[in-house]
Amino acid sequence: MDVEELVNVLGLGGGQCLYSCFKLSLEIELLAVTTELSLVLDCDTPMIFKLVPSQGADQVIKALTFDLEGGLEETHFSDGHGNQCVRALMLKGASSLRVSFEGQQISNGSTRVGHFVPIQALPVAVLPFLQPSRYCEADQFLNITREVITDCSPGYDQIERICSFVQTKFRYEPGSSRTPRSALDAMQDAAGVCRDFAHVSIAMLRSISIPARYVVGYLEGLLPQDVHAWGEAYVGNRWVAFDATPGLGSGERIAIAIGRDAAEVAIMDQFGPLPSSSQMQVSVRVQDSD
Repeated sequence: MDVEELVNVLGLGGGQCLYSCFKLSLEIELLAVTTELSLVLDCDTPMIFKLVPSQGADQVIKALTFDLEGGLEETHFSDGHGNQCVRALMLKGASSLRVSFEGQQISNGSTRVGHFVPIQALPVAVLPFLQPSRYCEADQFLNITREVITDCSPGYDQIERICSFVQTKFRYEPGSSRTPRSALDAMQDAAGVCRDFAHVSIAMLRSISIPARYVVGYLEGLLPQDVHAWGEAYVGNRWVAFDATPGLGSGERIAIAIGRDAAEVAIMDQFGPLPSSSQMQVSVRVQDSD
């Protein structure tokens, strides 16, 4: 099934969210994704997992399996952002989680068009993504952002300029940031990880009244393979994805959770002591869609 057929099946009119990645191709590939998480807990611990992708206007998900070992009272629910969550009481000792699915983006290719949307014209659901948040201190970035976007047309041109600024300023160094840092903290360093670059670019966009949100998911071709973070901005009356991480290609991607920043999209929240051992393995590969 090609992209146009997928759009017709879902009853979409051009897509509500465009995953740009600065890629204009309509040849959208099918990704096979598997995530395996192994834990050792020192006591029974309530936990919430965000590792199940949602099917919607921007992506198609199929062949989904979710296997949880060592947990009780498993409950599936959606949070305030529409993310698919699983709550369980994880028992003391060894436990594991395995999520597997096939995912495909939907895009109409018009990735570089997006005018600034006046605040009074924004949908109410978009408004929270204008405000400062725990890791995106947008109110502290206006002066920096103004210098970066000089002579840019309001909207998508500003997104591209901000991404170029972040990609020039920072070096992508996997493992250089073990815990979340705020956008202001990240600005002090020359290196970082995708989470840091997303926080900085989101804070800059919000500082000029462009709604921006944090996305976590999977990116084809990422090395080492892991979950990845990027952003989405609301321009042209739709969400458009951007990725300010330096040195990455334009591979396909599948989102698993969105929020105002990393604090709202942790793939695992535990309500008790940290696991004494935690290991995660991620596999993302292109699969024949026939």
